[in-house]
Amino acid sequence: MIQKLSIFIFLLLYSSLSISFTKNNLSNTQLLCPTLLWGFEFISSNRVKVINTDLNKITSINEYYYDVDLELSYINIFSSENSIRDRVYSIELNSLRVDVWAMTGGGFTTREMFPIGLCKFVEINNFLSYIESLK
Repeated sequence: MIQKLSIFIFLLLYSSLSISFTKNNLSNTQLLCPTLLWGFEFISSNRVKVINTDLNKITSINEYYYDVDLELSYINIFSSENSIRDRVYSIELNSLRVDVWAMTGGGFTTREMFPIGLCKFVEINNFLSYIESLK
């Protein structure tokens, strides 16, 4: 009986660890903000392509690093790997609100860039072409 209980506990712990690990890895996930023609394409376990369109409807792509903070429910996007001081964007996981990090007189602070409800997770084959077709 003790052996069965220990196997059950081991399997329970192992499955919860594997579930939490997969939530940290957003590979092949896409976040689209169609109104503003922006998108976040998570291309690996730590790299993301940010597709942005300016007011002149010129689209550009930049690659960044990301890290998922499940404790605070944020995806943090950085310009340099393993450098928290180079944070560029943060995405709140529950509402998908996108914040931009900017240098102000008081240091680095966030500004709401895309409010709640403007972005959604999607599955699109050619993400850049889809954004271009929305113009």
